[in-house]
Amino acid sequence: MQNNKKTIAFFNGFYIPHLGGVERYTNKLAQQLKENYNIIIVTSNDSDTKNIETIDGIKIYRLPVYGMFKNRYPILRKNKEYKNLLNQILDEKIDYLICNTRYYQTSILGAKVSKIKDTRLLLIDHSSNHMSVGNKILDKCGAMYENYLTNTIKKYNPKVYGVSKKSNEWLKYFNIEASGVFYNSIDDELYQKYYKEKEDDETVIISYIGRIIPEKGVINLLDAFEQVNKTHKNIRLIIAGDGNLLNQIKEKYTNKNIVFKGKIPYEDVMKLCVQTDIFVHPSMYSEGLPTSILEAGIMKTAIVATDRGGTCEVINDEKYGLIVEENTEDLVEKLNYLLDNPEEITKLKDNIHERIINNFTWKQTAKVVEKELEKYE
Repeated sequence: MQNNKKTIAFFNGFYIPHLGGVERYTNKLAQQLKENYNIIIVTSNDSDTKNIETIDGIKIYRLPVYGMFKNRYPILRKNKEYKNLLNQILDEKIDYLICNTRYYQTSILGAKVSKIKDTRLLLIDHSSNHMSVGNKILDKCGAMYENYLTNTIKKYNPKVYGVSKKSNEWLKYFNIEASGVFYNSIDDELYQKYYKEKEDDETVIISYIGRIIPEKGVINLLDAFEQVNKTHKNIRLIIAGDGNLLNQIKEKYTNKNIVFKGKIPYEDVMKLCVQTDIFVHPSMYSEGLPTSILEAGIMKTAIVATDRGGTCEVINDEKYGLIVEENTEDLVEKLNYLLDNPEEITKLKDNIHERIINNFTWKQTAKVVEKELEKYE
């Protein structure tokens, strides 16, 4: 790495090729920051890839984990390989250390490394509530474990930032006063790269893009669509994503106007956004600031979403989208309203595009991060 640049090390539970909001957040922010900094990523090896590699000028360390839960909650396997990698990490010149989320073991490791190396420690929080797996007993145990890990990392006195104001409000539950906001963002070049006029103007495309798990609210959307489709025939629902509910809902919902795409490449995600008229984000999940809302909005898609995480910081006025309650009935009402008033769909598409371009791009977020780092020099 170039010695004339300072180095930022990110410690993440997951990183690409694992697909998720935090992984994309880290990758996109790192791509912007690497112009002025050397970047190191320390993460879990959840997909049996190389344990050390450099991709696009970013050095990545992947630590071994146990097979159980490795795709949901990686548990570090502290074997000989782990110790060897950790020694190499400790030999790196690190000026700033940033942990993403409070509750992964990699974050605790990052805090320990920052203490050993006397490095400035920042923590970016991506949640707005306790994590949920849809099971009350497991959720309660998870909340207790999250509290334990949060109290552990607090001992290292990190400067904490949320990805939304809603995240910062949630941090107060843990007696953490955030130092600012590093907004989740979007590439402003995506619009120029992917946007084109919709191919089929006759059919109204409604889409969902995300994990197919109960807490993401996809069942509410499917039930709502079935009702709306009774009176609006020229509509289609496209579900893109994978998860433990996928096979179950494919068997239950056999409406010919519902299309299950499964997991699709990022390029196809953006192409789907381009063809979408109404994007629905029915989440009941602990969100930070949903990336999918930014992706859909920048591609001129009308958005219907629940008030989770920082959603209402993007859709902070009804001219930018519709906020829906976490139930089927209100979703039916909002979808019917848009389908009965197509001119509203057009207005929402244009308005949300302009708002995201002007307020939620990675270039803007990277500048905010750099200004904060300068405070600790």
